[in-house]
Amino acid sequence: MDTATTTSPAAAGLRDFATALDACHDRAASGGLVVSRGGWAVASPARVTAGAQVPGSSGALMAERGGTPAGDRRQEAFADELIGLHRQTLREVLDGAVARLDRRVSEGANLLNRQLVQGAVADVALALSEADDLRELPMSTPWRRWRIHRDLVNAGRTALKLYGAGGFVAGGPGTVLYLTEVLGNTYLRPEQPGPEAGDD
Repeated sequence: MDTATTTSPAAAGLRDFATALDACHDRAASGGLVVSRGGWAVASPARVTAGAQVPGSSGALMAERGGTPAGDRRQEAFADELIGLHRQTLREVLDGAVARLDRRVSEGANLLNRQLVQGAVADVALALSEADDLRELPMSTPWRRWRIHRDLVNAGRTALKLYGAGGFVAGGPGTVLYLTEVLGNTYLRPEQPGPEAGDD
């Protein structure tokens, strides 16, 4: 085990994310493990003991294929949990980026006061608000969840640019956002295109 990585803030962030993911499994499957329709299960090494490390997770997440896919109700419950985790992660990245920009000055001006920066912050905040609105609509569908996932992915990439180079270092906020993308692509992709899939 790499002591340097397990004790660093980045490693702690990845462990916290893995713990949050395991909690999503618990709420959807009460102590079990939700297997995607494609037969994949992704969780911390405490839950998935075989398989392979998820790339970019530094061993915080493991993926195994071959299990029996969960039923529709459990798939839907877990999908809602994953979207909530993605949203929470993006909110934290945005808050961190705004705090970081508020401490930085260029050419005598606070970076957060620049029009382009404010526009990008607003774009991410709007995506978060739209995701909340779509989640609250009745009769959620796989295609609506997929649309929310894609919108959050796009907003996450904008939030990372606000972070600057620090957002892309190993173990930084880009790493955790990348893992939310991997999870969404594993569990949320609809089997067939639908009316809420947008421009798919």
